[in-house]
Amino acid sequence: MNYKREKVLWSAITPQMVILLISIVWIWVLPKSNPIRYFNFSTKVILEGALTGVCLSLAGYLVYKLAGKIKRFSVLTELFDEVLSPVFKDLMLIDFLLLSLTSSFCEEILFRGLLLPSIGIILSSVAFGLLHLPGMKYWFYAVWATCSGLLLGWLFIFSGSLWLPITAHAVNNFIGLVLLKNLQKKKKKL
Repeated sequence: MNYKREKVLWSAITPQMVILLISIVWIWVLPKSNPIRYFNFSTKVILEGALTGVCLSLAGYLVYKLAGKIKRFSVLTELFDEVLSPVFKDLMLIDFLLLSLTSSFCEEILFRGLLLPSIGIILSSVAFGLLHLPGMKYWFYAVWATCSGLLLGWLFIFSGSLWLPITAHAVNNFIGLVLLKNLQKKKKKL
C-alpha cells in the first residue's frame, strides 16, 4: 500500500472510530439507549436503502452541477474539484467500500440510533451537518449534509431500522467517492 493511500485511509477512518467510541461510551453510561433494538434486518429494508442511496447520490450530483452554474454556490464545486477529489485520487474501489461502510455504520449509530431518539430529528440532523462542515467557506455543504441527515432520520423513523439509513448512507458515500475519483480523471485528460 502506498503511503499517500494509507494516510488518506487512516485520516478518514480515525474520526469514525472516535464516533464509534463516543457511541460505545454513551451506551455504557446510558444502557437503556442501546440502539441494538433498531437493527431490524430485512431484504426489503436493504433494497429500499440501496435505492434511496442511489437517489440521494443523484440528487447530490445534480446539486454539484447546479452549483457550478450559480456563482454564489460555485464554492461547492471548488470543494469537490479542488479539495476532495485530489485527496481521494489514489484510492481504489475496495478503499471506497471500506470508507463507505465504516462511515455509514459509525455515523448512523450515533446520529440516528442515539442522538435522534434523544434530541429529535432536527437537532440530530443539524449535528450531522456540522460534522460535515469542512470550513465556513463551504457552509453550503453542511446545509446539504443537514438535509441528507433529515432524510436519513426520516428513513429511520419510517422503518424502525437502522439498516435503512446505514444502507442509504453507504451507497450514497460509495457513489460519491467514485464520482470524486472520476472528477480527478477528467481533470487529467484536460
